[in-house]
Amino acid sequence: MAAEIKKPSPLGRWEKALTRSYWWVLLVGFLVSSILREPLGFLPAIALTVAVMAALTLIVSRLAAAERKIRLLRDVERGLIECAIRYPKALPDSLSSRWEQGIAEVNNGTIKFQPLVAGMGSPTEHVREFSELSLYGLLFPPKKPAELQRSWKIAAIGTDKGDLEVATGEAGLSLLSDHTDHAGPS
Repeated sequence: MAAEIKKPSPLGRWEKALTRSYWWVLLVGFLVSSILREPLGFLPAIALTVAVMAALTLIVSRLAAAERKIRLLRDVERGLIECAIRYPKALPDSLSSRWEQGIAEVNNGTIKFQPLVAGMGSPTEHVREFSELSLYGLLFPPKKPAELQRSWKIAAIGTDKGDLEVATGEAGLSLLSDHTDHAGPS
């Protein structure tokens, strides 16, 4: 039987609204500009429309960010982290040397990693399991990779399948630290 991981918490109402915002922001923009074009004129109507669209996007993104933070903390309490992994000793420019986004379940000295389908955000069926974890420490590259989220930090971890780099947020790093041996690279 293939390894399975827990399902992450579902997206909140504002997170869903933000992912679908491209459509409703355009709809609101067309509606506002068509209503205001006659009384205000073309350029003022466009300026006011852009301001309304920006305000709506800002409000929804702030609400979604707060919801996302709560959801991710709830997942960390269950042993799940949103992360990216890569194999640092892989051949340069190979697929294994690139960052792969996914969800990981950290429990009893093992990591079960399930990659996300690129661009879709849904998990694939394949789960990779790493055990015998030992935390080497945090890495501070001169330039943060563009594939990683801004707040993520990178941890170097030794596993039964070789060295691994895991990028995740503070709560995820704390969970990893709790489930790994602290050792230096060998």
